[in-house]
Amino acid sequence: MTAPGSCATVFTVYGIPVDVRPLTAGDRDRLADAFGRMSERSRRDRFLGAKPRLSPAELTYLTDVDHRRHEALAAIDPDDDRIVGVARYAVEPAEPGTADIALFVVDAWQRQGIATMLGERIVQRAGENGIARLRATTFADNRAARAVLGRLGFVAVGIGAGVVELERRRD
Repeated sequence: MTAPGSCATVFTVYGIPVDVRPLTAGDRDRLADAFGRMSERSRRDRFLGAKPRLSPAELTYLTDVDHRRHEALAAIDPDDDRIVGVARYAVEPAEPGTADIALFVVDAWQRQGIATMLGERIVQRAGENGIARLRATTFADNRAARAVLGRLGFVAVGIGAGVVELERRRD
């Protein structure tokens, strides 16, 4: 996936097709719907705390991406056009070559390899956009996220108060 507007069909570990494409401002309602289909635990894990809803400002921030300093890729169920997962990075304002990365997959689609597929693509996009260092933060007990990040080449660089900081530098 090299062009910001490109779309690719990929397959879950069970052979189910999903489309992967850049998220756009037009996905605002789809993203809100996906958030609504996440369990309380999945929301907590993604946002590192209780998150019962996304505010209008948050939805704008999460969907109004420039595809360079802030990128977001969505996995879409081609049967109903619903978002099933999102991977994103956002560049640190004070560190232009560093970005924070985050991933989520709605509960019904978890454990099918979607987070890894999205993660591989968002890491690639970051590299294409000159980002040399990616950071991620997750709860220490979120084994699934730590496993995905490990497969993507992230290593733990700090731990404290139940949170693990991970980092990946471009090869």
